[in-house]
Amino acid sequence: MWPHNKLDEVQRGLLEQNIIEIGGDINEDMAFYVREALLRLVGKGSPSIKVLITSNGGSVRYGLDIHDGLKYYAGEKTGVVQGIAKSMAAVVLQACQKRHSLRHSWLLIHHVSTTEVSLDSLRDPAKMAKIKEDAETDQARIYKILSDRTGHNVDEISAECAKNQQMNAEEALSFGLIDEII
Repeated sequence: MWPHNKLDEVQRGLLEQNIIEIGGDINEDMAFYVREALLRLVGKGSPSIKVLITSNGGSVRYGLDIHDGLKYYAGEKTGVVQGIAKSMAAVVLQACQKRHSLRHSWLLIHHVSTTEVSLDSLRDPAKMAKIKEDAETDQARIYKILSDRTGHNVDEISAECAKNQQMNAEEALSFGLIDEII
């Protein structure tokens, strides 16, 4: 669990410059870090921030938590993909008003997957139905976020997710996942 109120030296230095770095896995620790960073920024009057993203993605639930926290933050948010924004990292990026990518970065959207399937769950039809229901609910939330930001309808978003292929910066710009290549 994230040690509340214990940003490391690099995180504190970046936060002094109104920068949040989402680097590495999107997980519980990352969600707590982003939450704490946003609270500290609110204490500074909600200035404009830059969100630097280099991530393969991770947990849908924690990714949606980070997305919602960023979306709710009152200051202007500029997201910058530095290298990769795959899976939930690409979804988190959508919470920023301005979505940028470095020229040689890659983005990926795909259908949700889960690691929460045990043998006991596989043997129990009710548990399997619940896992599927939860995954469908999460997927619908992601479709809505992506549809709202890209202008594509849910069928088009679903078709792109089914490809499970990385997009280079030009392709991501053309699809509407980013607003500008820098």
